[in-house]
Amino acid sequence: MTALFADRLTGALVGSALGDALGMPVEGLSHQNVRSYYKGIKELRADEKRGDLQAGQVTADTQRARALSRALASAPADGPDAVREAFDAELQAAGALRRPEVLPGGSAAAAACAAPLGVQARLRGLADLAVTRWAGRLLAPVDPSPAATVAAAAVIAALREALAPVLVPNIGPHLLASAHRAALDAERLLAARPDVSDRLARAATHLSATPLDLQDACGGSGSAATEAPVFALAMVARAPELVEATLLSAVNVGGDTSAVGSIVGALLGALHGVDAFPAAWREALEDGDALRTEAETLGEALLGT
Repeated sequence: MTALFADRLTGALVGSALGDALGMPVEGLSHQNVRSYYKGIKELRADEKRGDLQAGQVTADTQRARALSRALASAPADGPDAVREAFDAELQAAGALRRPEVLPGGSAAAAACAAPLGVQARLRGLADLAVTRWAGRLLAPVDPSPAATVAAAAVIAALREALAPVLVPNIGPHLLASAHRAALDAERLLAARPDVSDRLARAATHLSATPLDLQDACGGSGSAATEAPVFALAMVARAPELVEATLLSAVNVGGDTSAVGSIVGALLGALHGVDAFPAAWREALEDGDALRTEAETLGEALLGT
């Protein structure tokens, strides 16, 4: 594994946590309230309204992602059933999750913690249908609904392409197209409604829009599986070369900002590497050094298979 690729792999997992931490204080707020209460998010901030989490701390999205990363590393050559057992054990060992709410009917929670599966899909060469089967089996403890699995499969497919050794020109629309194809395959496999794929297709025609207009075109940025993951994918497709600006713009729109930030951060980190994020963010992130170590362990374990 080259140093550059190792940096991008680490970037996917650390970037996911950074996006979660950036979105944490304004999670659930509207764009207007993000502006009113915080004057916009420009750095890692404490949740000043709820008072439960401090600057740099993360939510259940990152807690689940770390448990999933450790589970995949502990059984890299095994099938999803064995990894699912390890994931269940890691989740239990993690203790109380922070803000673990999952919506009935399909939430963004599964997609928000899927970065380790994106790493697995790249290093193990998993195609879309295999990605869907792994996501459905492993993420059932998070959200067992078909819509959640479809959204997770779309995010994983985009991450797989973002981690490609050689990136294609005009990478943004390519990532969105990969996510759309994976969503279509997952919807067919699961006999699910085409809600995620329809919204991804609509987003692809609005990539020149402002973030707020893109939010409208995606149908929102809330906690539903059809909202936050689609909006996050569209924001990265819109400007994948702008790491800090894209991540902050996505979070400042409001909605399920931890889920949006997790997905946007993972994709940008996969494209550009962990050092593309501001040093002040990386230094203030909760358990940042441990996250880097876990990312390296996961990469080595999967490459060893």
